[in-house]
Order: sequence, then C-alpha cells, then structure tokens
Amino acid sequence: MTESAAFDERDAASYGYWIEEKIRFADLDPVGHVNNNAIGVYLESARVSLFADAAGEMYGGNRGGFSWVVARIEVDYLKEMHYPGQVRVGTRIEKLGNSSLIMRQAILSNGEVTGLARVVGVCFDMQARKSMPIPEDVRAGLMTLAGPSGAS
Repeated sequence: MTESAAFDERDAASYGYWIEEKIRFADLDPVGHVNNNAIGVYLESARVSLFADAAGEMYGGNRGGFSWVVARIEVDYLKEMHYPGQVRVGTRIEKLGNSSLIMRQAILSNGEVTGLARVVGVCFDMQARKSMPIPEDVRAGLMTLAGPSGAS
C-alpha cells in the first residue's frame, strides 16, 4: 500500500488515528517552549498507542515475541507550544511493507499544526532480535485505524 497523492500532511483530516497528550511544565526548555525531546515523547506515545490498538494488545501481549523499533525519524518543528495546554497527535500509515512501515504524524496545539514527523518502523522479533513479517491481523488493524480513507 502506498500513499495517495491527495495526502496533505498539514491537514488534520488526513490523519485517522489520534491521541491527546497533556503538556507538562517539565516539557519546557529554558526558552519557555516545549522541548524537542518532549515532542519526541508525544510522537512515541501515539505510535505505541496505535501499535497496541492495532494488535488488540500491547506489543504482542500473550503472543509475546514481537515489538516495534524505530529505524528512522524525521521531525519538522513548525511552531512553538507552551504550558499549560494539550496537544493532539495524529498518525497515518504512508506505506506498509512486509516487515516495516512508514507513517506520518502531525502534532496540533490550539488547532494549529506545530510539528510533523515521518517515521520508519520495523516489526521486531524479540527472541531472534531481528525484523519479522508484520502479522496479518496487525497489518489489518493498522490499516483500519490509520490507513488512508477507504483503505483496509
């Protein structure tokens, strides 16, 4: 599955899977805005939630044996965010391969896109310590939750 040409990374409607995170005072840097490390945590929280929801359990649960690792992440910091507040993180699958995926993420604060990310994730066999094929039920869950509109 490959991303359609209609995808607009700055349009919240382009993302199907959302979580909310609270901006903590501890997320600020000396300049007074949310630090890039905290932004990384917001993005990670959305990915972890998506993977858990797609599998119906956290990281393989009783099946054990698989998790997800980040092979690459690119983040564009577009606007400052401040405490107090909430952010929404949207996620969309751009490409779903055999053992890896590319996802797009957007962070919104006060209704504005404040950050964008492109992430390469790899399905990881915890015992063999190497990549593995994405289980079919997880693949279906990912597409249902975060695939392009009309995809599944």
